[in-house]
Amino acid sequence: MKIRIGDFESYGTKETADGMMFTFFVREDQPCAICLYDRRSKKLIQTIDLSEAYRIGQVYSVEILGKHWERCCYRIRCGEHFFVDAYARSIVGREKWKDASRIGADDGLYGGFVSGGQEIAAPRHFIEAGDMVMYKLHMRGFTMQHGYKASEKGNDAGLIAGLPYLQRLGVTSIEFQPIYEFEEVFCEKKTLLDEKGISHTRWQTLDKTNYWGYGNAYYFAPKASYFGGRHAVERCRVMIQKIHEAGMEVILEMAFASEVSQDMMLDCLWYWVRYYGVDGFHLLGCNIPIKRIAGSYRFRHTKIFCENLPEEILQEQKGKKHIFLYKDDFQYVGRQLQNHMQGSMVQFTNYLRRQNVSYGFVNYMANTTGFTLLDSYSYGEKHNRDNGEENRDGNNFNCSFNYGAEGATKNKQIQKMRFQQVKNGLCMTFLSQAVPLLVGGDECLNSQEGNNNPYCQDNRIGWVQYQNRSSDAKALGIFVKNLIAFRKEHRVLRQENAMCFNDYKHLGMPDLSYHGAEPWLMQVGDEQKAIGILYAGAYAGEAEDVYVAYNFHYERARIALPRLSQEKRWMQVMNTADHIGQTFEPVALEEQGHVEVAPQSISILISCAEQGKEYNESVRAL
Repeated sequence: MKIRIGDFESYGTKETADGMMFTFFVREDQPCAICLYDRRSKKLIQTIDLSEAYRIGQVYSVEILGKHWERCCYRIRCGEHFFVDAYARSIVGREKWKDASRIGADDGLYGGFVSGGQEIAAPRHFIEAGDMVMYKLHMRGFTMQHGYKASEKGNDAGLIAGLPYLQRLGVTSIEFQPIYEFEEVFCEKKTLLDEKGISHTRWQTLDKTNYWGYGNAYYFAPKASYFGGRHAVERCRVMIQKIHEAGMEVILEMAFASEVSQDMMLDCLWYWVRYYGVDGFHLLGCNIPIKRIAGSYRFRHTKIFCENLPEEILQEQKGKKHIFLYKDDFQYVGRQLQNHMQGSMVQFTNYLRRQNVSYGFVNYMANTTGFTLLDSYSYGEKHNRDNGEENRDGNNFNCSFNYGAEGATKNKQIQKMRFQQVKNGLCMTFLSQAVPLLVGGDECLNSQEGNNNPYCQDNRIGWVQYQNRSSDAKALGIFVKNLIAFRKEHRVLRQENAMCFNDYKHLGMPDLSYHGAEPWLMQVGDEQKAIGILYAGAYAGEAEDVYVAYNFHYERARIALPRLSQEKRWMQVMNTADHIGQTFEPVALEEQGHVEVAPQSISILISCAEQGKEYNESVRAL
């Protein structure tokens, strides 16, 4: 094959008019070569030794002339060592999920080629922060027990089949756990002695799976077993396009290993944005170049979610809101109040209203790195022995409570209280001002049987039990759809700026106010366990006011209602203690001066004309 010097512009491979461009870096000053193999048989086709003429510093760039690259794969040889290009756009050798036969001395992996150039993905539709409803899922967990046919389980076909479900739920933004090429087979090197006393080293697989996908990976390549093997690149692009056509955006969880350089992280994120049209990233890792990402013009319309963000970065943000703090604090503040673990009403009310015009927040009451929402009220302790680490793994600080029995129970009263607390947790999330996040399965009472760290559970524990046919699971699904629709109907709940507790626009009442046994209680103390919060609809250009009454007491609470104008009445839309009515139809209160809130429950009220209102058809349809 003929070769010529490359352009050194970007790492990885790219198809040219005459062949394929290779640009890669090496860590050692050793003679290098590109080894081409037959993709199907893995037989070596040709070794192309590279002289110093193709090198600047420790970077090589060469254009190899020729065609039919889809039939080939490649490795880099540096000295006597062979390795797969860290910037490979696709990976050959992991087409089958959990294929332990490939594990060996050479790992059985090769870099693949992307044909058809590097065309830019279609323009994306930016969803404003105030309109977002996030849904976090795992590709296999979402599809394995959703009632799909075998060909749709564990892959993009199942995800695409599930898009109508997510649309009906009201989701706008899908957060994926890793879909880049990671090693799901846990293995370790073992040194054994043969009968002659000679030691031999070999790989041995472990009896568990890297289900979540964290650890070293090929971050530029979509996971072949998720996307149809050799067609993974194109199918990944199609899946993202289908999600966009369904009116939703794609957020990728990127868990970079500590060995990955910051330059490579930036290149990787930009590649997923430019080539796949990804809308945002949830960044995990200890070496994230967050200042460079936040300051880059390339990512000004790409949403960035991170646990820790320096204050100077937050204050510098301008334009579209695309930087978000994403951490567990809301979850713990909420659970402490719900489960009577010295929870603070001051903290809770502050977290409900936290918002900033320049950057945003994500609120949730459960996430993948902990108990499911149901398990938060079903288990007082973690039960992770199935992970093979003697229950030492996983978070010990959960603020969970089992309400009288550890785990599953047939006790109707315990079941009722758990169901009520699940609804409370959902209301706390979706009635907060920040971006709400729902973890896949929490809308149908999914349980992981007390496992709060199922990173290796590629089974019924790790998969979401979408086929839960219990009456409570079905009722909760309807409840969640109605709750999301109610949030979307009332922009006053999700304003982009912080609320000020005063009537700065002279509209007749403060934008936000607190109420207790008497109306217009403006002081909140930690001794309180019940409060009414009034959101003035006029501050969002709406005719209706929204009043949310929280009661975390073991007993009923009477919470005062502000007096309305003569043509309006307070109407109750929902109370979480009601196990029958989940329709969110407003019903006028007989007593307009206060609302009686059941123990450990949340009520939603609206103010509207006495003759009723034409309620949003999207809510009625549900």
